[in-house]
Amino acid sequence: MDKIGVYVMPLGPVQTNVFIAYNKESLECLIVDPSAESDKIINVIEEHKLKPSAILLTHGHFDHIMAVNDLLAKYDIKVYISKFDEEMLSDSRKSGGSSFIGSGYVTKADVLLEDGDIIHLLGKDIKFIATPGHTKGSGCYYMEDEKILFSGDTVFREDCGRTDLYGGDNPSIVRSIYEKVLTLPEDVNILPGHMEMTTVGHEKIYNPVADYVKRYGIDK
Repeated sequence: MDKIGVYVMPLGPVQTNVFIAYNKESLECLIVDPSAESDKIINVIEEHKLKPSAILLTHGHFDHIMAVNDLLAKYDIKVYISKFDEEMLSDSRKSGGSSFIGSGYVTKADVLLEDGDIIHLLGKDIKFIATPGHTKGSGCYYMEDEKILFSGDTVFREDCGRTDLYGGDNPSIVRSIYEKVLTLPEDVNILPGHMEMTTVGHEKIYNPVADYVKRYGIDK
């Protein structure tokens, strides 16, 4: 993390990690998964005189989008998400908001992403890596030269996202983690949607998905 700094705030009803990544020179910033408590997110942006340019959503669950509309009301920025999770942004049943907290949060995206798309923000190329399994459109944002991967709820420290909600699929998340995440360089820092940061090297040893594939293979 040479030219890019990252603020992290666990916010909202299930303490979802909100990341504010910023260029240390230009102060341009982006917000990854603004879960809730928009006032706290805005306070950090304003306190450090950051210049928001985008919201990146790793997937469409309610606990990753609840502050999007407030941020759009404050800043003229675009929202990015996988094309396969766009439907969740407008349907609080599919996003889980209505069933988990009894409230519906709906919003919309400006840019729909596909696997391998490159976004140029913060003076960097950011690659969208499709990692379906937690949802149909779950994805990670990879800043290769900064060794940063925003993994959403695909992979956590020594764990992975649940697959029993709308769009979830267990074989898909196993394949996504094993083939898309654990194949990255071992010194890449994984910044997940919940819990603490980890690395690819650590997860290659301790993540249960890696152990599962070694025992049973990728197709079981």
